[in-house]
Amino acid sequence: LHSFMRWPRNLLTDSGGFQMVSLLKLAQITEEGVQFQSPVDSSLMLLTPEKSIEYQNAIGADIMMALDDVVSATLPDRHRVEEATHRTFRWLDRCIKAH
Repeated sequence: LHSFMRWPRNLLTDSGGFQMVSLLKLAQITEEGVQFQSPVDSSLMLLTPEKSIEYQNAIGADIMMALDDVVSATLPDRHRVEEATHRTFRWLDRCIKAH
C-alpha cells in the first residue's frame, strides 16, 4: 500500500466495522464476527477480528483499527449498546492476539 500510494509515512487502516453498519440489512453479527451477504452476487462472506487484522497486515498498515461491533450513537436500545461494547472488547483481545 505504501508503494501504491507513494507514501513513505505511516498509514492507518480501518477494520471494516463501519462498513458493517452500512450493510446492516445484509449482515448478521455474532460472536464469531460479521457475516455479510455480498450486494454484488449475494455470496456469504465472514469478517472475523482475526481476518480483519490479517487483511490490514497484508497491505502493510502501520496503525490498525480493531474490528468493532458498531451501533448507531442514537440507538435507544441500551441492551444492544452494552452488548456491542462488551463484544468489541472481546474482539479487541482477539485482534491483539492475531497481530
